[in-house]
Amino acid sequence: MQISQLDDTQQQRFSSQHGLHFPLPDNQTMLVLSGVVTLDYQCPGWSNENTVIGWFEEPLSLEIALPTGFLRQGQSFLIEQAVPYLGLNAIDGTTNVGWGVKSFALASGQTVQASVQLQADLAVSRSGEILRQVGYHLSLLGRING
Repeated sequence: MQISQLDDTQQQRFSSQHGLHFPLPDNQTMLVLSGVVTLDYQCPGWSNENTVIGWFEEPLSLEIALPTGFLRQGQSFLIEQAVPYLGLNAIDGTTNVGWGVKSFALASGQTVQASVQLQADLAVSRSGEILRQVGYHLSLLGRING
């Protein structure tokens, strides 16, 4: 599943967004982003009673916009260190709930201009629940170029 804050049709999925950036010594900048994303993702097999009970892995890619005014025209941000976090915020269902975040990552060493890409692997039980929302928090240390 891919969700992009830069896509006009998906912007409404992002809420409770917060951004903070401040300069550090040695020409570095700290950028902190957090927010909530509505997924409304229903587990595969929910409508098939014969589906084998078990775990299904669903990749999730969130494209998160940089704060307005963080970079000027022609600038980019080189991420030197990244501490990402993704957690489950809201789950809905009628049977045994089975959701988990198996992994999440944001590559350091990448240069970004408009957004950062958070990659995650969700573990989903094939029991019919709906993953309504996830929350993210990104702490990024890097340099503004240009």
